[in-house]
Amino acid sequence: MNTDAKLIKAKIGDLFDLCDKHCEAKFSSFLDGGEIALVEDEFRIPYGYNTMLFGGYEDAERKIFGVFPEWQDAEKEAFPLCVIRFDVPKFRHLTHRDYLGTLMSLGIDRSKTGDILTDEDGAYVFVESDIAEYVQRNVNKIANIGVKGHIVDMKNFAAPKPETVEKMCICASLRLDAVIAAALNISRSNAENLIREGYVKVNHREVSDRSKQTETGDLFSVRNYGRFILKDTGNNTRKGRLHITVEKFV
Repeated sequence: MNTDAKLIKAKIGDLFDLCDKHCEAKFSSFLDGGEIALVEDEFRIPYGYNTMLFGGYEDAERKIFGVFPEWQDAEKEAFPLCVIRFDVPKFRHLTHRDYLGTLMSLGIDRSKTGDILTDEDGAYVFVESDIAEYVQRNVNKIANIGVKGHIVDMKNFAAPKPETVEKMCICASLRLDAVIAAALNISRSNAENLIREGYVKVNHREVSDRSKQTETGDLFSVRNYGRFILKDTGNNTRKGRLHITVEKFV
């Protein structure tokens, strides 16, 4: 286990100690997909606590880990996070990188910020509650474009759906290398190289076994190629190959 993984596990362990000491819920900073996978796979939850991961909406990628005393239900409303809406002028477009870069320029640690959901008119930015007003007051320009921000009532928040495109393709099997090759329209050998170099993650977990069997619903992340979901599998072709449908994030 590397140093970063040990540090994450230690911080999560401290939450249980603090919850027990103060008899109240305790929360981590925002965790990314890999850190969440580490907690789920390698951290043993002690008996006598309630826990929850929440990032502000159902399909959040970055989430806060909450530890609640045994007598307290784990509730989303208890999590110390806010969402800020930034509106941009018509016919101007800002990217995820633009918003994130502006937040980092304020000296804010990435762990204090959650998902950034962009749309045609602006973006929703999730942050920890203790910096929400600071961000809202101090971000009035992003990439030299004037923006207006306001804190959104979480009760009225509805996450915009991510922009995706579906692609139907044919692959030899549901082996990882076959699915990667078909979805990205690259050769099987190139897919194997990506896996071997550690460029491929499935459900936020790095996978080095090219023969790993994948399943419908799996999320694939391939460095320099983006992300896609194995949405569906269909019938075999006459040559025994498999029809699959992937949903690519754009």
